[in-house]
Amino acid sequence: MTGTARDDATAASEQDELISCLERVQDSFERRALTSMAEPLISTPLTMQQLRVLTMIAIDPERATGHELAAQLKVSVATMSGLVDRLVEHGMVSRGEDPSDRRVRRLTVTPEGSATIRSLLSSAGTMPTPVLRRLAIEDLRALVQGILALDRAVQDLAEATASQHDHDDPDLPELSARH
Repeated sequence: MTGTARDDATAASEQDELISCLERVQDSFERRALTSMAEPLISTPLTMQQLRVLTMIAIDPERATGHELAAQLKVSVATMSGLVDRLVEHGMVSRGEDPSDRRVRRLTVTPEGSATIRSLLSSAGTMPTPVLRRLAIEDLRALVQGILALDRAVQDLAEATASQHDHDDPDLPELSARH
């Protein structure tokens, strides 16, 4: 084995060890933080299906009609109508006329619906500020540097994946789920 090959093998081994360590730490963190992070989800009066519909309306308001949403979720229009009725009752969504076609009822997320989505998103996968304040400034700098590097890697992979789908390049790696 040449010196360069040995260095590459050592670096790959260290990389594997560091990734394994990060996965263990993340699993441990998620277990300890689950109670506080899951609180908004547990306390919401909405079902998972209602949360899906609410999120879909917020993501793509142009396609926010009962027919469009029913097609996207592969449910009947009647089922979707019931889901939307419950969201309206909870004050999460409002119905309104489409100015270009009065037969169509557009769905919009209300301020309360937006607040619900925000509370769910803000609790998911974030480090609570009180925890971050307990870190030494050097550790906080290192954490920021590492997260910025991770963000760049995720962005690079997303761009490579988009490019792969555009060009069907078999040499680019496929995305796979963790675990």
